[in-house]
Amino acid sequence: AVVSTQSKQWYQRRVHGESSLSSLNMKTLLLFLSVILAPSLSSDDTILIDVIYESLCPDSTRFISQQIPPMYEAIGQQVTINFRPYGFATTTEVDGSYQFECQHGERERYGNLVQACTVAYTPEQDTVVGLITCMMSSAAPDKAGPACFEQYGLDYQPILDCIESGEGAQLHADNGVAQNNETPQPNNVPWINLEKEHLAEYWELEEYGLLEFICDTFESEIDCAGI
Repeated sequence: AVVSTQSKQWYQRRVHGESSLSSLNMKTLLLFLSVILAPSLSSDDTILIDVIYESLCPDSTRFISQQIPPMYEAIGQQVTINFRPYGFATTTEVDGSYQFECQHGERERYGNLVQACTVAYTPEQDTVVGLITCMMSSAAPDKAGPACFEQYGLDYQPILDCIESGEGAQLHADNGVAQNNETPQPNNVPWINLEKEHLAEYWELEEYGLLEFICDTFESEIDCAGI
């Protein structure tokens, strides 16, 4: 992940115990701010979660593999997740086709295309979440597509066709445009928006717990009873 200098310094103080706030006080402050800033729910009464990430970023793989599954298992029917692979890539259009330079190299470019096509060609959200978390839980997310699709009894050929036809590149480029239009601009990944608002950094959500954060922030609008 790319993190601003200010964010790195703050996080290092937290890690080494130099912050003047205790972990409990920081958690309380984060909850207070999130409740104050929390937007209203989407028109379909689900919480919109945008996950901007890179397929080979260690912070992205950890967050998606560890935070998304327990959250989705608990309140999956009350959320809408948009997985948006791109991150700190750059896009260049040459003779009508796209070229990408990704932070973690060519393998990440391919992994991003695979996951962009997976999102586009998998209509069921439960399956999308399962496939993306399967790939991101692998030691090699860029190569895990065929095995993950096989695990779900799905044909991987449409994903290959999507990539080979250039559609995957278009989807990836579109993700880049959407990311560059975000306010504020992502300065680290994974970058998580809830109801189109950036309420907390990924490391804060990991410390708090994504599920707990959502339940506390949208306490009056979703059912987290028994969780």
